[in-house]
Amino acid sequence: MGLQENHARDWIAEEINGVLAGVESKESSYEAAFPRLPRCLAVVFETVRLYTAVAIAKSTGANPQALKLGDREVLIPKNTVIIPNYSALHTHPRYWGHDSLEFEPSRWITSDPRGSQDPSSHPTEHFKELSTRNSPFVGWSGGARSCPGRKFAQVEFVGVLVGLFRDFKVKPVPTKGEDDSMARARLLHQIRTDTGMRLLLQMLHPEKAVLAWSRR
Repeated sequence: MGLQENHARDWIAEEINGVLAGVESKESSYEAAFPRLPRCLAVVFETVRLYTAVAIAKSTGANPQALKLGDREVLIPKNTVIIPNYSALHTHPRYWGHDSLEFEPSRWITSDPRGSQDPSSHPTEHFKELSTRNSPFVGWSGGARSCPGRKFAQVEFVGVLVGLFRDFKVKPVPTKGEDDSMARARLLHQIRTDTGMRLLLQMLHPEKAVLAWSRR
């Protein structure tokens, strides 16, 4: 499932318009809106899970460092640079299930049927926070040296989603001979194969990914 597919696109649009119903975007506030947008935050985390923007490199420095792996201890030599395999960690079926390679933001959502006072309404949804200890998600690193801009990035990303998907929907523009499903498949293939590091992870030829936006 991806944002270019109707289900995910409409899934977050439903949340956005429910939270901001009758409220002008310029009048909304972080305090009132952000905590009530777990689906949008789920899209942020799922995007970073599959397409981690920055590969964090760590060094042992001037002295060897001991690394504990289960019941074993490994001594890493001094001045050794270590770059974790984010892709392997973020897509390992042990942590993410059989659909670990799929874009599925609902994996970050939990529902509490007791959260609503109205039995006819939908269950209350919450963002699923992972334990910070031994977490399989390190999109913003972790521990004492985690990214200081983590929260800012999350809020800014959610704000962009709200601005885009509150009133608009999007789909890839088919090339000659393509239908909508073929255009989506082509775009997903480009995302998976035509990306690389230019300071940050990004599409190398974004001009080939032509999108059409239209009002709802």
